Order: sequence, then structure tokens, then C-alpha cells
Amino acid sequence: MEQNVRSTTTTKQWAEAITAKIQTIAGQLGVKGYQLADINSATSERLLSLSGIESLSAKKIVEGRPYQRTDELVTKHVLPQDTYDGMKDQIEVKQP
Repeated sequence: MEQNVRSTTTTKQWAEAITAKIQTIAGQLGVKGYQLADINSATSERLLSLSGIESLSAKKIVEGRPYQRTDELVTKHVLPQDTYDGMKDQIEVKQP
């Protein structure tokens, strides 16, 4: 079991590192699909493209606006911590 946990952790770290690099390169190239989603203005469709976000979660994010920080998705009980952890590197908060 311990090896399984270690393997899962290593795979997750690898995936996060690759995702960060892809987002950086895509941003440099001007590719819009890999830009961070602003949780204060993103459409439900855009939110659905994020890791772990389903229809109900997208609706709750929209209804809970505005946000000052991304971690408010957890502190306002919009998302559980594990869901937030899976998508926190894909989102940002822009102030109007």
C-alpha cells in the first residue's frame, strides 16, 4: 500500500509540473485554451473544463461570486478541499 501511495504522489507531482509547463508555454504562444480561468468571470462551460468540476460545482462557483481569493472556494464551502486542490493551479481571481 505504501508503494501505491508513493506512486500516486509521484504521478500527481509529475502531472502538476507538466501542466504548469504547458500553461507557461501556451501563454507565451498566446494559446487561449490554457489560460487560467478567472472564477469571477468564467462561464459555466469554462468552469466545467477544470479538473474535478461538474455541473453542480460550476453552478455553485457562479452563485458564490464575487471572490477575493481562490481559496474562498473552500472557505465559503463552495468546493471540498480535495476538489480545490485538484484545480487550484488552473484558476485565478481578477478583480473587476
